Amino acid sequence: MDEKYSVYSKFDLEKHKKTFIDYLEVVIDKNGVVEYAIPSHSEKMITIACNNLGITRQELNDMCPREYYLDFSIWLSKMSGCCAVWNEFVTGFDFNAKQVETLALLRKNGVYRGEIPEKTE
Repeated sequence: MDEKYSVYSKFDLEKHKKTFIDYLEVVIDKNGVVEYAIPSHSEKMITIACNNLGITRQELNDMCPREYYLDFSIWLSKMSGCCAVWNEFVTGFDFNAKQVETLALLRKNGVYRGEIPEKTE
């Protein structure tokens, strides 16, 4: 029995295009892998950062410098190595070649309509 494709599925570009219209809320990790931002971009990046660093959520929160208190998502991007992507917007601390390449692929396929950032790392 086939499972219905949803935001809880592993991201598949072709299935995404067939299933969703004008919807893109994902993170792209440092390897260019796309994952749905469930339940939110911040929560997804917190989970990834904690897993990558082998720390708890509280330990991650305690590490956040004061200057990022009002821009927590940028700091989460730095700690997780991910960028956050919406239909027409992307944000991140640094963008590597794999992330830029993945964004270009998403735009070429019509699911991302924003600018492609310059590679910064």
